Amino acid sequence: MSSNSPLFNFENIHVTVEGKEVVNGVSLKMNPGEIHAIMGPNGSGKSSLSNALMGHPSYTISEGTALLNNKNLLEMDSDERSREGLFLAFQYPLAIPGVTVANFMRTALKAHR
Repeated sequence: MSSNSPLFNFENIHVTVEGKEVVNGVSLKMNPGEIHAIMGPNGSGKSSLSNALMGHPSYTISEGTALLNNKNLLEMDSDERSREGLFLAFQYPLAIPGVTVANFMRTALKAHR
């Protein structure tokens, strides 16, 4: 990946769930070292966008392009996406006695490396 290439880039993403379009033309370019937040009211499509980009089978990207590390994200299985560095976590994960979120994340990262 060249130093001028975005780390993660998606353009004009449209997402459908059960035949209904729930995301309409979202684009974002993330360069190394940048931090981005996707915000909006409930029902605006944030989770649908995230699930679709991660490859959840109930969400279909019906239009648009997505590149992760200059590779076509839409041609990857979910496990390939995670090995490239894309990860989806719950906002409020269930507590598991003896397992901290930090330890869980560290273990997941080690498993992919």
